[in-house]
Amino acid sequence: MELSKTVKDKTFDDYFTEVEHSETISGMVRPGSLRLFCLNVRNGNIKSSDLEKFTMLNIGQYVFSRAKQENYRNAGNFDLVTQQALRAMRKSAKARDIDAGETLGEIMVYAVMEEKLNAHKLLSKIELSTDAAQYASEADGIHFLCKDGKTILSNQMVFGASSVTGDIKDAIDIAFEKISRIANHEDEELLLVEKTALDRFYEEDDLKVLTSYVIPEEHKNASYGTSFGVFLGYSLGLIPDGYDDDQFRDRMHKKMIRDINAHEEYIAQKIRDAKLQNHSFYFFTLPLNQAKEESDVIMQHVMEGDVDL
Repeated sequence: MELSKTVKDKTFDDYFTEVEHSETISGMVRPGSLRLFCLNVRNGNIKSSDLEKFTMLNIGQYVFSRAKQENYRNAGNFDLVTQQALRAMRKSAKARDIDAGETLGEIMVYAVMEEKLNAHKLLSKIELSTDAAQYASEADGIHFLCKDGKTILSNQMVFGASSVTGDIKDAIDIAFEKISRIANHEDEELLLVEKTALDRFYEEDDLKVLTSYVIPEEHKNASYGTSFGVFLGYSLGLIPDGYDDDQFRDRMHKKMIRDINAHEEYIAQKIRDAKLQNHSFYFFTLPLNQAKEESDVIMQHVMEGDVDL
């Protein structure tokens, strides 16, 4: 029994490729993961236009709860979901005074947790900053991961943290600043979920999961631990000259593995410094050509609805 997924079927694997590797986070007490993803390349450049398309296709699912989307559908106005979602995104970005790259990271941590971790959305960052703004969440999204009895041994409330910037070490540092703030306010974050999550669901199966594990009925205890899902976007730092696309793609994959190998112990130390060894961590990385600049352009196009699909 698990929550329903909101990311559109197949859209993730249409645009992203997972890069296999053998790196792990050393010294982890709880199960976790360290996964690398990349976009396709063309003429020696990472196709950031694919990231625009993916974001645009899923913007309504990211912004609106399942219940709100159903309200649009029942009113015969589901074709307005994307338009209204973009309007909400523009208002939220202005109110929060954040740059576009930060918004892209928040959307991507939502997407990878749903699509690749099976940790389905309770509250996205935009819901936390609008509908649930009075609770002042530090998370870039809150998801719920149901145990599968094999790789996932217990139910987990997964807090999202993301960063998109040029250097991968800087991205790690920024993400862990968020993680520390979330950990310091964990009880408040969980109370937020208890007070707001039920209003965002309408399907009977979803409500059964919530009342069984997340917001139990009277005289029953909630049944979950807490963990972190972390999205890191950074600049690849490869010069494409002299290579065809197949060669460049191969070099990109090898560079990604070297990047994570060089920073695996640094991540482990950040976890130890934060005294969070007893939490699961799920890391997802994605390189871009120039991460900071491209993320601004990507979200500018998305916000304006200027994306070719």
